[in-house]
Amino acid sequence: MWKFSVSISNYKLEKLFILLWLLKFVSARRYPEDGYFSRNYFDDREQYAKVDAALEKLVHSPQWVNDWPDPTVKMGQVSGVAIDSSGQVHVFHRASNVWDASTFNIRNVYQGIGENAITSPTVLVFNSTGELVDLWGENLFYMPHGITVDASGNVWVTDVALHQVFKFTPDNRKVPALKLGEKFVPGDDDDHFCKPSAVAVHSSGDFFVADGYCNTRIIKYRADGTKILQWGRRSGQTPFTLNVPHALTIAEDKNAICTADRERGRIACFRADNGTYIHSYSHWLIGRRLFSVAYSPIQGGRLYLVNGPSLSASIPVRGYVIEYTSGRLIQTFAPGDAFRNPHDVAVSPDGSTVYVAELDPYKVYKFVDDTLKNETIVSDVTTEAVPAKPTATVDITWSPRTAVSD
Repeated sequence: MWKFSVSISNYKLEKLFILLWLLKFVSARRYPEDGYFSRNYFDDREQYAKVDAALEKLVHSPQWVNDWPDPTVKMGQVSGVAIDSSGQVHVFHRASNVWDASTFNIRNVYQGIGENAITSPTVLVFNSTGELVDLWGENLFYMPHGITVDASGNVWVTDVALHQVFKFTPDNRKVPALKLGEKFVPGDDDDHFCKPSAVAVHSSGDFFVADGYCNTRIIKYRADGTKILQWGRRSGQTPFTLNVPHALTIAEDKNAICTADRERGRIACFRADNGTYIHSYSHWLIGRRLFSVAYSPIQGGRLYLVNGPSLSASIPVRGYVIEYTSGRLIQTFAPGDAFRNPHDVAVSPDGSTVYVAELDPYKVYKFVDDTLKNETIVSDVTTEAVPAKPTATVDITWSPRTAVSD
């Protein structure tokens, strides 16, 4: 009898352990994007004072343009923003759809299969004054995520529900010219993605995909969609270990592709030609969650980024600017005191105009730095990786000999 009761007890404990493990697995794999709230568990006055002192040392620029865009244009969760070569702004939003904890099952399969795609336009195009000049993307998408516009005017988007990547040409916004991934089917092989987050396009036509949420990898393709290489690991402390590579930006003059490694709170940069690790940027003021990054070649190169809410209420949710080569944190920007849930950032080539997409509230913001409007961009195209130099303000790691991880 005694042995039997012990066996029953162990059995119950085993079931409890399995249940707890499954709950942890579910919470770790769904990655809902709504409902990020800071929680202040204690009043750390010294930490707030440290943050305020650090912010005072930064230039508070670019400045928010609070009457942009047209306020009569209604949007849902704004997941992506991009600037085309003419300066028009492309906004990718989810209309009435929302990504929450019930959107995907534990196998990362979208729970709305069988429902109609979003019936309203999901891509909104604004001019520099905030006027809506175009809209499209109806009956195509279920859970919009990333958007970018290449030099030829092609629009590239990702849909995390469909697990697909799409390219649309300027003369056809209804049928994609290129489609990668299998509809609604998550996977980690050469023919499947799992919640791909972003695309970045090189002037050569080669492009990169951040297969961000489940597969933690970056994949490089030729213009026709032929895979060239990939890198990224789920575990370990290597430079190639990624935890939600959430956004991508190309620094062509540095021969670099950089990602916002969201849950590691860093920008990680790799050689664009072969994927070799170059360096990464992180900072205590930015915190442990970093949602997006964009690059401008102005003044030797700058990285524009937005962080996100964390458990530390003292960490402000803002935009920041980092010098690419020195690694120095130089500027900060936000609408008022802070953002709430910024999700994506885009910057003009001259760095004078920055746009930020926010999930909640459903908005896109414009910021302007008038001091850069007359700057000349000096081309410094190179095939060599330029290392960042460690500074007292930004923690940088750099290893020019680190091999690519397949």
